Amino acid sequence: MALLEVNDISVRFGGIVALSDVTFDIEEGSICGLIGPNGAGKTTMFNVISRIYDPTTGSIRFNGGDLVGGSSDVAPHLISQVGIFRTFQNLALWDRMSVIENVMAGAHVRSKGNFFSSMLNIGRKKEEAELASQAFTILADLDLAGVAFQQCAGLPYGTLKRIELARALMGNPKLLMLDEPATGLTHSEVDELSLVIQKIRTDYDLTILLVEHHMGLVMSISEKVVVLDFGKKIAQGLPSEVQENPAVIEAYLGAPAS
Repeated sequence: MALLEVNDISVRFGGIVALSDVTFDIEEGSICGLIGPNGAGKTTMFNVISRIYDPTTGSIRFNGGDLVGGSSDVAPHLISQVGIFRTFQNLALWDRMSVIENVMAGAHVRSKGNFFSSMLNIGRKKEEAELASQAFTILADLDLAGVAFQQCAGLPYGTLKRIELARALMGNPKLLMLDEPATGLTHSEVDELSLVIQKIRTDYDLTILLVEHHMGLVMSISEKVVVLDFGKKIAQGLPSEVQENPAVIEAYLGAPAS
């Protein structure tokens, strides 16, 4: 069963066509890699799914309901409430806050507080204690318990990447979108990241959409790969099928396969 259904999505910025009639779906519980050369439209597609951009044409369904282009679009500020969370290529952590505070911030969509309870501090201590406990459990799952109460400033880059993953998990996502998670990592850190992604997929019952230039990572953990080039889908299928596709080889190497 498809959790995410992308149907004929096109995005135009003036005379520039960023995406052209792109269609694909992602099965629930799977890892799908979205790849392509620079400028292929991967980030634009990410931004459409996460509701940062509106498509020019097309529709997206998520978890059985319309996300965009249907009878009722999901507003951008509500995207996390339907179960879609994303990380960004550039880190978006608060350096001077502790690791656990950064992770707890990922649960803002589940906060029970309203204006009046916040003003009067009603139930806040109990809720914060519960969130801190949940955050620490997630950090422990990602082997980050040892840095939970340290500031993010000065921590290794690979550790910061895992902290971002932990923060996203605090929102109880159904679909986790990872934007270039291996950027800046060493070979050993990339190998570790691949294990972490597969672990959280299983442990947290996730569906994962992965945009990544590191082909070794994508091909080793994805059940399905979708390839974009100049805004168009040129291939999709199993990693082994995509790697041998002449159109994909030409897009990356600039010449037809011999």
